[in-house]
Amino acid sequence: MTQWIDSRQLKANWKVRLTGVLLLAATAWYIPWALTHLNWKAPWLSLPFAAAMLLAAIMMVVAVINNWSQRVPVPAPVPEGQEPDVLVIIPTYGEPVGMLHNTAKSVLQQDYPQSRIRLVISDDGHRRAVRDLVDRLGREYPDAWVTYHEPPRRTDARRNGEAKAGNLNSVLEEANRSDHPIGFVETRDADDLVGDPGFLRQAIGQLLIDSRLAFVQTIKEAQVSPGDPFGNLEPLFYRRLMLKKNAANAVFPCGSGLVWRRTALNDIGGFPAWNLVEDLQSGLEALRRGWHGLYLPIIGAMGQTAPEDIPNSIKQRGTWAIDTVRLALWGSRHGLSLRQQLHFAEMGLFYMLGYAILIFAVTPIFPLVFNIHPMAGTQVQYATHLWPYVAGIELFLIALADGLAYEKLWRARQILLGMAPVYARAVIIALRYGPSRKPGYRVTRKEHVFHLYWREVLPQFLILLALAAASVYHLATHSLMRTADLGSLFWATFFVLGLGQVVRNAWHGVDLRRSLAVGAARFGQRAGIRRRADG
Repeated sequence: MTQWIDSRQLKANWKVRLTGVLLLAATAWYIPWALTHLNWKAPWLSLPFAAAMLLAAIMMVVAVINNWSQRVPVPAPVPEGQEPDVLVIIPTYGEPVGMLHNTAKSVLQQDYPQSRIRLVISDDGHRRAVRDLVDRLGREYPDAWVTYHEPPRRTDARRNGEAKAGNLNSVLEEANRSDHPIGFVETRDADDLVGDPGFLRQAIGQLLIDSRLAFVQTIKEAQVSPGDPFGNLEPLFYRRLMLKKNAANAVFPCGSGLVWRRTALNDIGGFPAWNLVEDLQSGLEALRRGWHGLYLPIIGAMGQTAPEDIPNSIKQRGTWAIDTVRLALWGSRHGLSLRQQLHFAEMGLFYMLGYAILIFAVTPIFPLVFNIHPMAGTQVQYATHLWPYVAGIELFLIALADGLAYEKLWRARQILLGMAPVYARAVIIALRYGPSRKPGYRVTRKEHVFHLYWREVLPQFLILLALAAASVYHLATHSLMRTADLGSLFWATFFVLGLGQVVRNAWHGVDLRRSLAVGAARFGQRAGIRRRADG
């Protein structure tokens, strides 16, 4: 049975509006004071701090506007016996065949007539094993229509787009050549099971009742370790923020758990290949042309795996960041309403916030060690202006996550803090490559490679270590109750706890004691070899 988010809990958006107004008032109280009380004796600290402060403030103001309203769709499943044909495309490029088999079975076993599903497994790896799998599926599900497709190779002039976009376009072009082309197209990643058995019935139902709809996106989840240490489930985004985008017609595709109207895809020229991945840009192109998008709060995709080693996690989130920032900087938004433009601007600001986070993170070191502050006011003035602003942000975020455990909100912030260097680098890459050159892309691994990845988190670890050392030094040289800078100590602790999650993820899945022992033994062996060589 389809499990919808409890709309009774979400009908009233009054908490978000109330805390949003409070945050706007606190922003108006803090920012002008802060800008007029910069420490001009240390412009190298105060000016970057001011820039970071303004960027964060702009981001929060845009967030208040964007989250002012929300829309929870009314369920409209296709009645039994009235189901239209659906083309389901599973693009694959090297994923394990067993994983692909599980995904295909979940498509055919959902609550939708198999005879109405046209399943195409499009193989960019050109593997015999995948062709054999399609034959096996045909025997296992004789009522279904399952076929194997080979897109043109990536060097072939007939190919329309690289990577996944080119794979999908190859199937779409063939479907368009049919005498009776199918009206709806689902795209499903090779590792994503159908989560909710009513997925197709619910998504197609929405497309049938609203001819303006170009696509329907649903919740994406994945099988993750306890506590979701890498933040792969994104509950705040999928279970709260996307409902706000519904209200502004600013929903965008997320690659899987997604159904398109074929005429809308043709209207935008197929899956776009300008960006690294096709999903975000395809939605933007449809919205620019007057189409609508819809988000359904049901689980449409359940990943059989999710990135749970640091290099793979950085790769995935770095790709998202580059993709979004490139679109924010160089993509056309002509045709979007002001509300839609604000939603897409917020996404770009989110990743640009990486610079602000890095500046905020290192700032406490200077007052704790050198007694140099970015502000020139007294501690009392600073506290009476800053803390209402900080409280406003916290209350607003809690209101946005209403009904979710605070732990989930904190994990989302830990991932944002820990990935700040990755997001900052993504902005540089987007600027360096410009609108005409596309950065390189590689597929996210579908298997974990557990190892001690200290180099990958070295920036985070060094900042964490510096904050901890600065705090210890300050406590050793000041009286905690009389002269200690409690505000700077608070922020140092905040960033240590925030960065700590990504640093811990560097050895996720690894027996750390055994790895350190092996590393020490190898170091000893090398040292012994050098001593013998010197002797």
